[in-house]
Amino acid sequence: MTTNSEAERLFSLDEALRSEADSMLADSGIGDILNEASYGPVGSYAMHTMTWRDLDFDRAEEVPDWERHWQVGTRLALAGWCVRLDCTNFHRYWLAGGLQSFYWGLLVTDPTRTDSIEPQDKSVWKLDLHTVSPEKTKRTAHRQERWISLMTEEARAAILAIKETLCYQQEYRRTMLSIQIYEAVLEHGIRDVGQFRSWWDARSGTTQ
Repeated sequence: MTTNSEAERLFSLDEALRSEADSMLADSGIGDILNEASYGPVGSYAMHTMTWRDLDFDRAEEVPDWERHWQVGTRLALAGWCVRLDCTNFHRYWLAGGLQSFYWGLLVTDPTRTDSIEPQDKSVWKLDLHTVSPEKTKRTAHRQERWISLMTEEARAAILAIKETLCYQQEYRRTMLSIQIYEAVLEHGIRDVGQFRSWWDARSGTTQ
């Protein structure tokens, strides 16, 4: 169980990161580009559960437009803040059961920096941009609304504590996902990292 002082520290961390995100998006012009392209924030920014410099955005297109996707990427590159842009056409693999999506993965930092910048630098912002079907955005919005309705201060503190412990570990974002943390805490009453790992191991079938 998270103590009151630890909860306050985690709430302050989330608030500081969201404020920094707002400044970065405004100063870089990336926020305007995303708004004009109809991207909306999802995940930890919207849920007030940020523990590291990571932002997720979705937009809906009935038939994803590859040319429009590249136009957005070009504008993002020209903003001058992107250290790296990764593009993936998940839509191409839809018939094979993959995620129906176009994706941009961005690493973003202030272009006035003169020091060496590495992808693992914790001061660099990571942005995930998905163009998905309207059905997918509706499912995401419905799930997020349900979890927000279940969110208490105790649950939020537990989510933040678990995410802070796990967010830089190798399996996080690969096999261990943030949505699993939300599900575990909000729907199954998990309250600490040990409980979460036991729940996650059982769910993923890694227990012997």
